Amino acid sequence: MSKFILTKLIVQINEMNRSSHTILLLLACFLILFSCQQEKKGINESRTTQTLTISDGGIKTLALEDGVNFEVLTALKLSTIDNKEYITFYDRITHSIYLYDYQTNDLFKKISMEKDGPNAVKSANKFFIHTIDSIFVDGSMGIHLINSKGEVLTKKSKGTKLRNGIPMIQMGAPTYSFDQDSHFENGKIEMSIHLFNRTGKNYERSIYDFEKDSVVEEFVQTKTLIYDYKEVLRVKEEAKKRREGAFNITRYFGSYKNYLYGSTSISDSLYIFNDGELIKTIYAGVPTIEVASYSDYATLRIIEYFEGGMSAFENPKQPAHYKNMLLSPNGRLIYRVLYHGTKPQFIEGEEKASPYVFGATLIVVDTKTEELHYYNLPVDEIELGMPFNFNLFVSNEGIFFRVKDQQNEDQVQFRFFKVTQ
Repeated sequence: MSKFILTKLIVQINEMNRSSHTILLLLACFLILFSCQQEKKGINESRTTQTLTISDGGIKTLALEDGVNFEVLTALKLSTIDNKEYITFYDRITHSIYLYDYQTNDLFKKISMEKDGPNAVKSANKFFIHTIDSIFVDGSMGIHLINSKGEVLTKKSKGTKLRNGIPMIQMGAPTYSFDQDSHFENGKIEMSIHLFNRTGKNYERSIYDFEKDSVVEEFVQTKTLIYDYKEVLRVKEEAKKRREGAFNITRYFGSYKNYLYGSTSISDSLYIFNDGELIKTIYAGVPTIEVASYSDYATLRIIEYFEGGMSAFENPKQPAHYKNMLLSPNGRLIYRVLYHGTKPQFIEGEEKASPYVFGATLIVVDTKTEELHYYNLPVDEIELGMPFNFNLFVSNEGIFFRVKDQQNEDQVQFRFFKVTQ
């Protein structure tokens, strides 16, 4: 293309009076066009050569101590402490937080908490580690800051009034809680917002000032993530009239530096925010798979009423939807897990069929190039939970899924899918 431009410019120069002004102007145009073409070529080459490879990385095994519930590892994640990575989780039975060395798989520390008394921490289902002696626990009694010995350093009520030491939640008021993305920075913690009667104008994220014990900012309106929220309200109202439940849309968030990434369980889009403002929306789905509408997604759980009570169970036939969105610690890759095939499965001793996942795809989004990469997950070998999928975590090397149908109570195994650039 550059030769064609050069030839054309020479012809134009010959046809004109060869004035120095004209020659210089045309040559300047040529140089600009040539430079732009080379720059564009460089960008395209960069995007095509920076491909990712997803491969089987083997099995990671963690040895468990006696008493730990090997089937439920609550708040499982990768935590970084003093530039070293640990696999962390909470066990309800031992009422302890466990830290395993990510590289060696050895148990680094067990942090046991008291269940009763003035130093009690009632639950640690939601927690994150800021430093080894600054561990934030979000439980039913508010936020507890504990050290590596499990000792309570500070208690906060998250701004709610207390009655006999118990936080009192007002009807219709928002509640705030930790999620996978919560962290402590400059005295503040980012948390999710929960509302019983939500509208599209309500907010999804909040900034909590730990010292002031109050929420100081709310951002990301619901209608930004769920465009037609009026349709969601309509489906919920219709289900209520039929005395049926309507499964809530799950929101996913991950942040790195000033950037916040968000999506939902029925959205192919990835929303990118900077300092709380939406700056870009990119496609992050599978072109050949249509994700469920809310009217279909609302039936993920079936509620049946009977005299004196009710029962709820998972719909054995579920439409395509996303179960997870996890951001690598370095902010480079986003992992999404898409369930797109389920069928009824009857388990001995159970009265009703449960959903069996026979189709699931891992989507890896490169936040730098916005490229998408796909991997068909081996559904018979890894655990894909219902209605939520909690037993997985990510590192800068890839993603780990719990191995399916483990029988050994003395250990837990994770299947590693390695991502290389």
